[in-house]
Amino acid sequence: MNDKINVTTDTSPDIWLRLTHLGILIFGIAAWISGYAAGDYKRIDHSGFDIHQWLGIGASFFVFIRIAIGLFGSEVARFRNWLPITGERISAALKDIQELVRFRMPHRPTHQGLAGVVQTFGLAVFVLLAISGGLLFLLLDPGMKARGIVHDIKEVHEIGGILIPAFLSLHGGAVIMHTFAGNHVWKRIFIHVEQQQNSTE
Repeated sequence: MNDKINVTTDTSPDIWLRLTHLGILIFGIAAWISGYAAGDYKRIDHSGFDIHQWLGIGASFFVFIRIAIGLFGSEVARFRNWLPITGERISAALKDIQELVRFRMPHRPTHQGLAGVVQTFGLAVFVLLAISGGLLFLLLDPGMKARGIVHDIKEVHEIGGILIPAFLSLHGGAVIMHTFAGNHVWKRIFIHVEQQQNSTE
């Protein structure tokens, strides 16, 4: 039994899913890094905040495109395949953790098992940041210190400084583990990869 991997160009609707994923990756990380310079929002010169908010708007654009794809896109990208969280799906995630503890890679369809939990966590983080960041874009007056509910929204938004690296550690760690196991999942962002098993006599 030989494994054959076919790499082809993809013209299916899922190319939009991969482009959206790439957009969230680029703008999300850039917005997270620039967030450390956004504390100058209360100053007259708030260039760090300006850069951060526009990168955040870019990330939010791709996040809401991902939500639209999850609701109306192709079957593999639909949220109904991995949400809501059910007892059966939690059980599958726990079995995946048991496999990892035994140094074995779990093999499941996209967004199933532990991978589905990690993806749900990541999407929830980016939706939270997109909503709170959008509210700050509308309500925060640069050059002045945030007060009242605007300050509270800012505090919620700043949780991203912890949640984004936590998600990147989980997601990036999974990609690295798959790569060492011979499953180059990162390539799926750029190309369409099909794996077929062909038997030889």
